[in-house]
Amino acid sequence: MKALLVTLAALLALLVAPSAAARDYYIAPSEMLEVYGTYPLSDGDVLRIEGSGNRAWARLNGTERMRLVAVGPLEFVTQEGRLKLRFEPLPFTTEVTVERR
Repeated sequence: MKALLVTLAALLALLVAPSAAARDYYIAPSEMLEVYGTYPLSDGDVLRIEGSGNRAWARLNGTERMRLVAVGPLEFVTQEGRLKLRFEPLPFTTEVTVERR
């Protein structure tokens, strides 16, 4: 009986846990305008952020594009988890911090 209760509790926890999509952070299209563009990185690589509709992608050195998922205000991870990007709007420019995983 105790094992059945533990199993039921575990199943219930899975059902009420938020899905990955529900954890995504919403960024308004007007905020995305701060992000789109090309960024020369300090290591010589070039990061390009492009978007269409409500989707955004990153390209690093012209490689295949990686889908971006917002996780905070102007903060993204690639869907594959390879990059974490943080953007900081400054006067006349936007600074980006890239963490490679």
